[in-house]
Amino acid sequence: MSTSIFYLDEQITLSAFYTIVTAFLTGFLSLNLADKLKKGNEKLFWSALGGFFLLLSIDEYLEIHEYINTLVKLSLRQGSLASRLAHFSWIFPLFLVVLSFLALFVWGTVNEKNSQVKSALVSGTFLFVIVLIFEVLGALIFGKHIYLYFVAIEEGAEMLGTTFFLLGVLNKRESLEVKLKPA
Repeated sequence: MSTSIFYLDEQITLSAFYTIVTAFLTGFLSLNLADKLKKGNEKLFWSALGGFFLLLSIDEYLEIHEYINTLVKLSLRQGSLASRLAHFSWIFPLFLVVLSFLALFVWGTVNEKNSQVKSALVSGTFLFVIVLIFEVLGALIFGKHIYLYFVAIEEGAEMLGTTFFLLGVLNKRESLEVKLKPA
C-alpha cells in the first residue's frame, strides 16, 4: 500500500501531484496578478499569496516541513513540552508560520470586494483549516485503521482548498481584465 500512487499518505501520489501542480499554478498566477494591481494592500496580498502557493508546491514535493520538524526535534531537549509537541505533529513547531498565513488569508478575504473571489477565498481558507485539524487528529490515531480515512479527508481538503484558491485567482484576474477592457 505505501508504494501505491493512490495511497494518500506518501510523497509521490496522484493527490500530491495534483496539489503540486495546482499550487504552482495558483502561485504563478497570483504573482502575475499582483504585478498588474495598483493598490498597495491588494498587491501585497496577492504577492504574499503567490509566494505561499509557490512554496507550498515546492514543499509538497520535497516535504520541507517534515525536515524542519526533524531538525526542531533534534535540537530540543528530550521530554520537554516543545519536544513532545514536535514529535506529535509538524504543525506545532511551525505554528507561528501557519498562523501568519491563516491571518493573511483572512485579511485578504475580508478586504476583497468581489463576491466570487471572496467566496473562493473563504472556501479555500476553511478547507486549509480542515487540513490542519485533520493533521493533528491524524497524529492521535496514527496506526489505527481509521487513520486512512483521516488522511483521505486531509488530502482531499488540501486538494479542494488549493483548487478554491486557484478559482479565486482566476476570478480576480477575470474581473480585472473586464475593468481594463476599453468600452
